[in-house]
Amino acid sequence: MALEVRALEAADAMRAGNVLRRAYRQIYPDGNTYIDEVADVERRLSLALVLGCFLDGRLGGCATLVLDERSTFAEELLHGEAGLRMLGVDPDLQHHGIGWLLVGACARRARSADRHALVLHTDTKMVAAQHLYERAGFVRTPERDLTLPEVTLLCYRLDLDGRS
Repeated sequence: MALEVRALEAADAMRAGNVLRRAYRQIYPDGNTYIDEVADVERRLSLALVLGCFLDGRLGGCATLVLDERSTFAEELLHGEAGLRMLGVDPDLQHHGIGWLLVGACARRARSADRHALVLHTDTKMVAAQHLYERAGFVRTPERDLTLPEVTLLCYRLDLDGRS
């Protein structure tokens, strides 16, 4: 079983969108507009870095890394922080370490880009994701939670340099 993480390209966008759509349907019902946003990988490729994890050549999951706090996808990042967004793993390939590898790859790339922290927001319903983030060293940061009309998003933060 070979696992590889790499930046996705335009040719990967539709396949990645399908993987994310399947992953997010486990949490959200059909017709939820956020699923359409998550699945629009082609748009995100021009605004952020989208990483994919391949299991024996099959795309098993992806995550968006936001390195610019001014990005459309920044979700209230502070100066010097990177954001981890829209992580999803194909339901048929869960429990193979794909999410773990994507989180680690995002942290390494953020550190290489001189970011001092990696920040994410996750739906209260995404309990498995919350366990993954905590296992990876992220710490709940409730003062940065986001309360939207339809959902509360929990904030997690990973210190990348030991200074913050």
